Amino acid sequence: MRTPARLLLAVFLGGALGTLARVWLGSVVSTATMQQGSANLVELSAGSVHVLDADIVAALIANLAGSLALGIVAGAHWPAQRAAWRAALGPGFCGGFTTFSLIALALALVFSTSAWAIAAFVLGTLGGVLAIILGRALGRRIAPPPAMGGAS
Repeated sequence: MRTPARLLLAVFLGGALGTLARVWLGSVVSTATMQQGSANLVELSAGSVHVLDADIVAALIANLAGSLALGIVAGAHWPAQRAAWRAALGPGFCGGFTTFSLIALALALVFSTSAWAIAAFVLGTLGGVLAIILGRALGRRIAPPPAMGGAS
């Protein structure tokens, strides 16, 4: 089955907005962290790569919030004429907003030596799954599917 061009465009535009929102979130978290004087570098892979704690915190916030939002989008009923909106918000915006790559990098390089990486993994993974479950329930409450059966 071919995907209509308008759905692809909706995913593209939603992804662009989600990516911009993710960059904005990262800058807000970094600015807040630096103003508090707690900007720390986490050493990855024998000192060759450094990541700010704020980057990991921003990635966790994005992943948890994005998982909740994706759950809401997935759980809500979307009429066929709103398929482009669902595509723009779900795989588009939420896909562009969430970022597993930074967490994956931290885990791959320091999982065995960093309690922070282990906490990021547990919180990001289990928290993300729980956020999806909660989001789907909220989505069903916000926009339940139409009742089956005849009209009364």
